[in-house]
Amino acid sequence: MKDMHSEPMLEVSNVVHKYGKVTALSDVSLSAAKGEFLTILGSSGSGKTTMLRVISGLETPYSVDRMRIGGEDVVGLPAAKRNCTTVFQNYALFPHMNVIENVAYGLRIRGQTARDSIAEAKRALEMVQLGAKADRSIGQLSGGERQRVALARAVVTRPAILLLDEPLGALDERLRQDMQLELMELQRKLGMTFIYITHSQEEALTMSDRVVLMKHGRIEQSGAPLDLFDRPATRFAADFMGYENILDGKLLRKDGDLGEVELIGGAVVRGTLATADIQPGCAINLAIRAERIGSVAADEDGLDATLSNRVYRGKYTDMRVETKAGSLRLRSWHGAPNEKGAISRVGWKLSDAVIFPEHKG
Repeated sequence: MKDMHSEPMLEVSNVVHKYGKVTALSDVSLSAAKGEFLTILGSSGSGKTTMLRVISGLETPYSVDRMRIGGEDVVGLPAAKRNCTTVFQNYALFPHMNVIENVAYGLRIRGQTARDSIAEAKRALEMVQLGAKADRSIGQLSGGERQRVALARAVVTRPAILLLDEPLGALDERLRQDMQLELMELQRKLGMTFIYITHSQEEALTMSDRVVLMKHGRIEQSGAPLDLFDRPATRFAADFMGYENILDGKLLRKDGDLGEVELIGGAVVRGTLATADIQPGCAINLAIRAERIGSVAADEDGLDATLSNRVYRGKYTDMRVETKAGSLRLRSWHGAPNEKGAISRVGWKLSDAVIFPEHKG
């Protein structure tokens, strides 16, 4: 993660927002450092877009203790008075203006001369590799080019914070991956704080300095991308971050950050504790990614297993095995191994099995 300035660019404390009887945000506190790429991740209804709209001023929160942008108190300020700009998934470009007119629009309404605003708009278009298409109409652009115009229009006014509301959601997979890299490069060039909203764990892991995972209007877990990927703290976080195997059990004993657990069915295995406060006797979940489980020798730690299903998917092979602890999913990235089904025992590195407290609901 890049070094961040200690003074936050965004501070939000205990924000609550409701739509009728539905609570969309429940005492959420959030901060972002200057120059940080912060991603708010979550499924539909998690509160991530509501949070963005509250920050931008497009929604007035039910209550909030503190909300500052660049050190300025923005509670009660309308969107136009806040030093932040939003890029939407649908681009929100003006069809009656050409490319450079769209980009220069924000500067013109701030009182800059036509000459100065066009000059700055040209520089912004060069940053997003569209300098050669400044005179094109919006209708002549592809989806990816329109997204670049929207980005140029947003950054040309140099806001303290750029808010991005699932901006790549309408693009195809290849273009979306290309745009992820371009967004990262643009953010590095500008040194600007980006707050990015997405439901895609891939986007969050690829681009972010820090990820905030939301669930039902609350923050479920936050940290560096690798923290969420390798050390989910709850069953919800593990499931959302793509853990295919989440097993129920009880912590028997612990030794430092390692734990020994008894799974349902009586199997005893080991893994790494997500937090130090889990005590022996506690109900736990143990989570392992499919690609982190493999065939092991009979005398190694693991579980006796019988192969029950195999699906070859080109780049990898998905398998299911039956064990004393129940069904487990495995994934091999080495073609289609074990064609004769020669899997009799499976195991994993202790660092790849994450143990966290079981939370109901």
